[in-house]
Amino acid sequence: MALLTSPDASAQIVVGDSGVGYIDSAVPGNQVRLRFDSASSSRFADRAEFVYAQYGVAGAPKLERGIDHFQEVAAYLEWQRFENLSLFAEVPYRWIDPVVNDNTSNLYDMQAGLKASLLESENAILTAQLKGYFPTGDASKSLSTDHVSLEPGLLSLMRPSEDLTIESELRYWIPIGGSTAPPTSGTGPSRDFAGGVLRYGIGASYKAHQGPALNVSPVAEIVGWHVFSGLRSDASGQRNSATNDAIVNLKLGLRIAASQSASPTSFYVGYGTVLTDQNWYSNILRLELRHAF
Repeated sequence: MALLTSPDASAQIVVGDSGVGYIDSAVPGNQVRLRFDSASSSRFADRAEFVYAQYGVAGAPKLERGIDHFQEVAAYLEWQRFENLSLFAEVPYRWIDPVVNDNTSNLYDMQAGLKASLLESENAILTAQLKGYFPTGDASKSLSTDHVSLEPGLLSLMRPSEDLTIESELRYWIPIGGSTAPPTSGTGPSRDFAGGVLRYGIGASYKAHQGPALNVSPVAEIVGWHVFSGLRSDASGQRNSATNDAIVNLKLGLRIAASQSASPTSFYVGYGTVLTDQNWYSNILRLELRHAF
């Protein structure tokens, strides 16, 4: 393996080698991507201000029992500035259908960051990623966390064989600022509502069919989150601890890619479901169109 060096072009791992639909890809490269998500049945949606700002304070005005449905379209652009470094940005537009607060739609929080490959060989790559989340949405309409967040992470891709690819991620979300809640006993310092969240995942894709025009790859992923601090609000107005809340999702999908390596375009369709009592959503459908250039 080589540290921050350029492998031979014929052996270099490229964007099209990544098959996952939910785990962040470890491959720096030039690409554009359009995603559509439709998810349902979110509980404690303001947990640690990871997705939405605290209800009744920085977030939507009424205490919320949950989000019945949300849909989102997100446009993503990644530009490989150097051989081992790429810059990226994502702009999402979200539709929200809460249980208590009004339905609404508009821009959600933007994301931007960079990827830097650390170790790379013909069949593996390890990449450092730094992602920033910026409060460009309207928190009062459940379209923002209302604070900046940073998320350093490590991403990897390995190809044990020509047909099998294994990818993983380990990311830690760090809120900067965020709202506060009154102390539990009524006296003492206010409590931070936002809290740190560890995200981890592993996924595998297998080229089950390789034809003259299309390659078809089933994809399976496990993605989890562990909340290390912060609070969540319930419909009665209580602000309870979210510390040690754990969420695990199973994602199953299919990636269909153009066989021509000169124009690596692919389409992904996937379904995810929660495996734990806690959730960000119960079920999710994802559609993705990706083109590398």
